Amino acid sequence: MWQPSIIDRLIRLVRQAGPGLRTGGLLLSMTVATLASGPAAQAKTTFTTFDPPGSVHTVPTSIAAGAITGWYEDSNYVDTGFVRAADGTITSFVAPGATMTIPESINEKGAAAGYYSDSSGNPHGFLRAGDGTITTFAVPHAVYTYAYGINSKGAIAGSWWDANYQYHGFVRTPHGKFSTFDAPDAYGSVAQSINKQGVATGFYYDWDSAYHGFVRAADGTITPFDYPQATNTEAASINNSGTIVGAYEDGAYVNHGFVRAADGTFTSFDPPGSVTTVPYSINSKGAITGVYTDSNNLHHGFLRRPDGTFKSFDPRGSVSTWPQGIDGHKIAGFYFDNSGTYHGFLRSP
Repeated sequence: MWQPSIIDRLIRLVRQAGPGLRTGGLLLSMTVATLASGPAAQAKTTFTTFDPPGSVHTVPTSIAAGAITGWYEDSNYVDTGFVRAADGTITSFVAPGATMTIPESINEKGAAAGYYSDSSGNPHGFLRAGDGTITTFAVPHAVYTYAYGINSKGAIAGSWWDANYQYHGFVRTPHGKFSTFDAPDAYGSVAQSINKQGVATGFYYDWDSAYHGFVRAADGTITPFDYPQATNTEAASINNSGTIVGAYEDGAYVNHGFVRAADGTFTSFDPPGSVTTVPYSINSKGAITGVYTDSNNLHHGFLRRPDGTFKSFDPRGSVSTWPQGIDGHKIAGFYFDNSGTYHGFLRSP
């Protein structure tokens, strides 16, 4: 069964591969702040490490208005959702009837969306409102439902599986109405992010198992796209200006980051020292965060500023850093320590 996975969701290398991890796309240490290119940083960078009570592994997935959502694994290997408020208070939660709860995205009002598994192991979507009320949902006729992105109005984007185990994209309005869709010539479609205007982005597989990006307008019009000469293209995040960030694979099977402007113009990028680059999130100003791998196969976080300059970073004690979301100047994600334990982090200035 297609089951979103840590290493897939987080690295986009395997994006759908087994319980507690994630499915999908092509995208398969250190000091408090390491190298920078471009103008020197103006503000001091600080890192705050956090773990919910009882956590063995902590995996933040999204940040908005200073609040962070994600999930953690306890000593019984149970995955539980959490929200960390801007003041640092952490609240754990479980969807009704869930054996596993995986929040994927949070909006400026503190509403979080994601998916959970029921007692039979079947995934369904959920919406946790800012007041903590949880609403579960499934796309009509879906066998499995995965919610991935939520916008400031409460619209949700994701993917669902039909009875033939073929998957499709969906958008759920704030009032609970569903629109399902597939990109042209798609074997499977996955919507990963949705902006304030209701424009969604993601990727689809064609019948030759190649990945392509798409953007779906609020009126339902779908525009497929590929980075020029790419063998695979996967869109990860869209901001309110319609700018999309993602990764593409070149002819040598190497991943690079890309920015696609609202007019369809592409820009490729890689942080200095990168062997492979996987962006995850873009903010309203066009700043991007993600992960890159160096020549020693070590993973580092990066910030790509709107002017195209970079800063590489790792929390103290990290041997592998995985930023997941950016909100203003703040970045949230997780890192591995030298014992292989995952911890959440908040990077500020």
